[in-house]
Amino acid sequence: MICIKVEKNRAIDVISNFISDIFSIFTDGKYIYIEVNSNKKIEKYEVVDCSKIKKRTPRLSDLIPGVRSFYLIGDILLISPKKEVDTNLLSQIILKINPKVKTIFIRKKVEGELRINELKFIGGEYKTTTIYRENNINFFIDIAKVYVNPSLANERLELSKEIECNKYILDAFCGYGAFTLYLLLKCYYIVAGDLNIDGLYMLKKSLRLNKLRGYVDIVQYDASFLPFRDKAFNVIVADNPTMIVNFKEELCRIGDEIIFYVLAKNEKEAKEKLGGDRWVPVNDYSKDLRIFKGKVRC
Repeated sequence: MICIKVEKNRAIDVISNFISDIFSIFTDGKYIYIEVNSNKKIEKYEVVDCSKIKKRTPRLSDLIPGVRSFYLIGDILLISPKKEVDTNLLSQIILKINPKVKTIFIRKKVEGELRINELKFIGGEYKTTTIYRENNINFFIDIAKVYVNPSLANERLELSKEIECNKYILDAFCGYGAFTLYLLLKCYYIVAGDLNIDGLYMLKKSLRLNKLRGYVDIVQYDASFLPFRDKAFNVIVADNPTMIVNFKEELCRIGDEIIFYVLAKNEKEAKEKLGGDRWVPVNDYSKDLRIFKGKVRC
């Protein structure tokens, strides 16, 4: 098979001309190689033997300017272009360079109290459910009904190592069970709750996918009025960075120690919002905001 060898800044133009005849797209780190089965206008380009190239998957930003941020959740890819792009061409390129991807959505914004992404389907097989594997844990996910943030995978693992299991623990905004399942890797009992009934359904399905040692009680509630007695829990995980300030008082009513995640520009702002002595950045959220973690005694 032959490949067209092209500089990165010219790749998108060549790909556009040959998109229906392309088998694969790869790079050697310096150039982009486009494997084609076509003779149309090929004499215009430098052609090489594909078998002699050490193949690497190119970054999307090398092929389409302005396209960087994306998450692969199971076999569903969520992408957030920074500017207007040809979505048909974008989806075809993604399917060519990554055979693991079956479905592609543009992810716009997170909105509403359930923190759900606004999505636009652009290519592949239309579906919203998948099995997502993170640090050897399997999650059943419906991306149209819950917010998923794979970039917090290491933070979830670290937190599960920090928490002592000989305490009553509540995962207060559990969603699809991201923190809950990590905690159940070592703890025997967790209470997990959320307003989003679809997320709780996903958590229940995920429990069946994994061989975990512990048990979990799943509760639906509005966190403004938590259905627990005063000081029912020793530790509460409160992962709701965009709205957490609204729930601090009620969480402190039922818990001794709260592990908060909050959006802030810096440690000082995080402390002003929720108190506590030490706030640590765990993830970037936007150009000016980061997600901070801190422990607060109530």
